[in-house]
Amino acid sequence: MASPRSSELARLRDVVRGVEGRPGLAVILPMLQGRHHRVLVREEHWTSGDLARHPEPREMARSMRKIGNIDERGKLIRTFEMRRFVTEDVYENRFVRHVVEQVSRRLFALADDEAKMLMRELNAAKQVTTFLRSAGRLDHVAAEPTAVLLRDPLYRAVYEIWGSLGSD
Repeated sequence: MASPRSSELARLRDVVRGVEGRPGLAVILPMLQGRHHRVLVREEHWTSGDLARHPEPREMARSMRKIGNIDERGKLIRTFEMRRFVTEDVYENRFVRHVVEQVSRRLFALADDEAKMLMRELNAAKQVTTFLRSAGRLDHVAAEPTAVLLRDPLYRAVYEIWGSLGSD
C-alpha cells in the first residue's frame, strides 16, 4: 500500500505534468498566456476640462448643470469623463492563481527531490504567465463554476485539476 506522502506526490506529479487526456499546469499556463480571459472596464470620474480625453456627450449636460462648474468665459472647469481599460484581474484568472498557489504550497510541504523538481517546472511555467501577476487573490470559490471555467478548454482543465486536488 502506498504511503499518503507518495500518493500526494503522485497526484501533484499528474497535476504539474499532466496525465493522458489532460495536460498539466506546466503546459496549460504558457498556453493561457496567449489567450487568457480579460475584460474592458469603464470607470467614471471628474477631470479638469482641459484634460478630458473621452467625455461622454450625454454627460456634458451633467457637467454643465453642476453648480460652480463654469468659469467666467463660459468653459467647463471639470468634465465628467469615462475611462476605459482592459483588466486581467477577473475571477477566472484569480481562480487559476489560486490553484497554482495551492499546488505550490503542497509541493513545498513535501520537500523532497522530486517535489523540488516539480516546483521548478511549475515556477518556469509561472514565469511565462505574466497575466497572473496582475490577478488578485481569490477570496472565495464560487458555488458554481463560471461559463469561462466550463467552456474554455484551458480554464476547464485548471478547474478539473482543482477538483482533483480536493479542498484546501
